[in-house]
Amino acid sequence: MRLNDFGQRVVEWWCDIPTHFPSVDIDEYIVMPNHIHGLIVIFDEAAPNSATGRTAQPWAGKSRPTLGQIIAYFKYQSTKQFNIARQTPGASLWQRNYYEHIIRTPAELERVRQYIHTNPSAWTLDSENPAQSNPST
Repeated sequence: MRLNDFGQRVVEWWCDIPTHFPSVDIDEYIVMPNHIHGLIVIFDEAAPNSATGRTAQPWAGKSRPTLGQIIAYFKYQSTKQFNIARQTPGASLWQRNYYEHIIRTPAELERVRQYIHTNPSAWTLDSENPAQSNPST
């Protein structure tokens, strides 16, 4: 998967999540042509992320952000930047909702990481891939 300029911007905003939410970290992720897969780690207290080695900061009296707040921030910031670049104020970029799943075991974490890592190879079979609707291209 080679990202265009917009895909690179999505990566930048995704990677900015821990900057805006200091007690949150990101793990494995992949930007696809029409969606993103990613693991978000929300810490209850200061603890190192085994994938990145980064230690998230404690809440310091603030309430822990919800996953909905984190995703809303990401979608808002990336959409705002796209609309400025495309001169399309108010246009939507992301679907309204998102899929969430709590990972409870190390084995499940590895399975999901593998799924994310190999997801680009499934793009050729995706029903939303434009090449699927026109097999001659």
